[in-house]
Amino acid sequence: MKINKKISVIGIVLCFLGQVDCFAQSIKSRLDFTVNGPKESGVNLYRLKDGKAISLGFQRPDKDGKGGFDIDEKKEGIYFIAKAGGKGTDYKNVLYIKKGDQQRIDLFLDRYAVDYDSCIVRKPNSETKILQSWTNRFNQYCKDIYGKQSESYAAYEGFQAFAKQFLEKNRTNNAYFNTWLTDKVQTDLIYLRAANFFHFVKRLNGSLDTDASVAHFYQPLLTQDLVSNPAVLRSEHGQDLLNYLFAFWRFRRDNNAAALATIPFSEHIPLIHNDQVKAAYIISKFSQIRRYEDFKQQVEPYKAVLSSEEDQLAYQKKYEELYLFAKGTRGYNFNLKDVHDKTYTLDSFKGKVLVLDMWAMWCAPCLAEKPVMEKIAEGYKDRNDIAFVGVSVDGLNRRDVWKNFVEKRGFTTIELLSNATESIQKYYRIEGIPRFLIFDRTGKIVTVDAPRPSEVGFKKILDQALAEH
Repeated sequence: MKINKKISVIGIVLCFLGQVDCFAQSIKSRLDFTVNGPKESGVNLYRLKDGKAISLGFQRPDKDGKGGFDIDEKKEGIYFIAKAGGKGTDYKNVLYIKKGDQQRIDLFLDRYAVDYDSCIVRKPNSETKILQSWTNRFNQYCKDIYGKQSESYAAYEGFQAFAKQFLEKNRTNNAYFNTWLTDKVQTDLIYLRAANFFHFVKRLNGSLDTDASVAHFYQPLLTQDLVSNPAVLRSEHGQDLLNYLFAFWRFRRDNNAAALATIPFSEHIPLIHNDQVKAAYIISKFSQIRRYEDFKQQVEPYKAVLSSEEDQLAYQKKYEELYLFAKGTRGYNFNLKDVHDKTYTLDSFKGKVLVLDMWAMWCAPCLAEKPVMEKIAEGYKDRNDIAFVGVSVDGLNRRDVWKNFVEKRGFTTIELLSNATESIQKYYRIEGIPRFLIFDRTGKIVTVDAPRPSEVGFKKILDQALAEH
């Protein structure tokens, strides 16, 4: 009898511990926001991961400007908040979120601003305060020296001294954060030096700082180990830094600026001698690969490097995207309505080359492509074998707002409406817009990731599709 009682007690204790463990595992962080100002645009959340800011999606504020994100991440980390669809390239608003954190922020927005004017964290932790301070100073430095090349060298020396003092002053009780911050600041410093050579332009074949009198300033960039240091992955500028370094080295070797933007990224992979950095660099290039043949040539030889479960999932997802949605595959037969409630399917356009433009009212890059698309469509107005169709992902619950928007803008192409997580968007696993898809006269895929209409290759693909019978 006593034994049974002991077993019962042990069972109760184990059950309790199991519940505690399950509860601990289920703890999620939460970020709630309130937008003050125009509420049409979504709020985008990014996480710093593997040398870049990765979008975790966006949430649209309700009529009171409120919304939020559930964050299910295993480790604490750095996050950024930005206006969805904005044209800005800098990440201004930063948060440090730990597992189980419940944070609230107030966002302030002017109607014509490309990003939030300010972000007020209700109860910021010490890590957030430090990161925001560094981010503010970093962005201000970039702004101050932009277009002032002759002043940049002395300014860099001053900023480098500031960074050293900043790290000495900002130590916390969080050892994990302290290490991360040191790596991030050091990576940001190297990034600023490398970006200076390219005048802070991401297009690598533009103007370069080739003045022999300042060559010594760039000498530290020749250290080959820079691209193999995992610290490069702890800054949102890390992947851009790798791109700059590889281009800098190639220019020093070949003295050919025009060729820098056309070199296959796979040629740089052997220069990275750390598998973690190598894997992150490869995966960062997935968004640039639009053909299965390129995937086989540039990625498959390095498949073994992608050893983590997360890397393997990313590999499989990209493989399926390119293989399952390869040219000649039957397209998804969507079923969507236009502004007049007329239903269209893929089969509705049989006999025509079909161009789908995935967009949203809040997406500034999408709206920038609209007039370009309509101008291209105008050039084919005498043909009856091609159709241009816009598909808004603003959601069926915003149908009236969308209809008014389309009518006010005077779009001349057919316009359809879909939910953001359904239909075409879901089937083709589209994570970012604008996105352009092209189908042949029989409804088979030409490409589900075409260049934008403003890019040279777009019209070439159309003409090739029209030439095929």
